[in-house]
Amino acid sequence: MEWAVRGMGVFYVLAGVLALRQVLINWRLERMIAAVLPSSPPSSITERAADVMLAMGSVLVLASGAALMMLQPWAVLVFLACWGAQAAYLLWAQRWYRPRDPISARGRRQTLNAFAVYSLATLLVLSMPLAGLLR
Repeated sequence: MEWAVRGMGVFYVLAGVLALRQVLINWRLERMIAAVLPSSPPSSITERAADVMLAMGSVLVLASGAALMMLQPWAVLVFLACWGAQAAYLLWAQRWYRPRDPISARGRRQTLNAFAVYSLATLLVLSMPLAGLLR
C-alpha cells in the first residue's frame, strides 16, 4: 500500500511540473508576441491574475505530490491548501474569467474534471493518517 501512495505522490509531482512548465511557456510566448507585435494588446489584469493563480496552483500540486511521495504527515495540509486554492480559482474563474471559445470551454471542463479527481485524492489523503500510512 505504501508504494501505491508514493506512486500517487509521483503522479502529482509530475502533474505539478508539467503545469508549471506550461505556465512558464505561456508567459514566454506572451512576451515574445509583445516583442514581435508591439501593436498587440497587452494581457488584461484578469488574464494576468489567472496566470498567477495557475502558477501558484501548479506549485501547490507539485508540493502536495512531493509531501505524499515522502509519506510526510504535512501532506494533509498541503493537499487541503491546494484543494482550497483550486476551488477558489474555479469560483473566481466562473465569475470573472469565463471561456470565450470552444477550445477554452473544453479546457475548463478538463480543469473541472481534474479538480474532481484531486478532490477524491484529497479525501484519500485525509484518511491516510488514520490508516498509519503517513509518518
